[in-house]
Amino acid sequence: MNNKIVAVWGNPSCGKTVTAMKLARELEAKKKNVIVIFADLFCPVLSTVMPSVDIKSRTLGSLLSKPHIKQLDIMQTAIPYPKHENIAIIGYKNGDNIFTYSEFLAERVAEFISQLRQVTDYVIIDCSSVLTEDGFTTIALQQSDVILRLCGADLKAFSYFTSHLPLISRAKFKADSHIKVLSNIKHGQEEATFRSVYGEVAYTLPHVKEIEQQFYSAGLLDSISGKEAKKYNAEIKKMAKEVFELE
Repeated sequence: MNNKIVAVWGNPSCGKTVTAMKLARELEAKKKNVIVIFADLFCPVLSTVMPSVDIKSRTLGSLLSKPHIKQLDIMQTAIPYPKHENIAIIGYKNGDNIFTYSEFLAERVAEFISQLRQVTDYVIIDCSSVLTEDGFTTIALQQSDVILRLCGADLKAFSYFTSHLPLISRAKFKADSHIKVLSNIKHGQEEATFRSVYGEVAYTLPHVKEIEQQFYSAGLLDSISGKEAKKYNAEIKKMAKEVFELE
């Protein structure tokens, strides 16, 4: 059975949202339906990813506030991505914060993830980096089929993991099975050094300046070109095929 739910987690600014969207694009190319969940309430990205769409009350917070979550609730909350009929988005809107919605139970998140398995081919969860305050990400790291751990190529990323990995050391988090992705490697950086520190890196994503421009212009599903883009695209295709167990 294919891995249906993949969580993308890592240090702040490591490229979680970018990676989630690029993987969704690869699934779309295979004619697969995918829902991308933007779970970070501390830095909502819906307005960045889809600034022209009227989100209204179709948010992750309103969905998790329901006493029970049904498949129909998910379909009514999911926002189709413009001009990409196979991709839908669920997340928090601009201005949302931890006081916007009633506190939700861990059981509600588990129910939501369970229902997601029934309504679409694949789910990508763009997790928060703030584990101590984000119950959604904590549950997602336990219940997703695969965790992609994005590791930034800088000292702040090392510091982040030194502090946060102990928080998910219990067996239920299966931290040892995380797939490590060395992310945003810039020209001239010693890739071997980062690999030796993180250990067993499965994929390497180079820095691509064009992707930064896409992020700020809400074009993450657009194609990219150039030498570094060629390397990046090849790695994303390989990652999507292997992680989602695509034929």
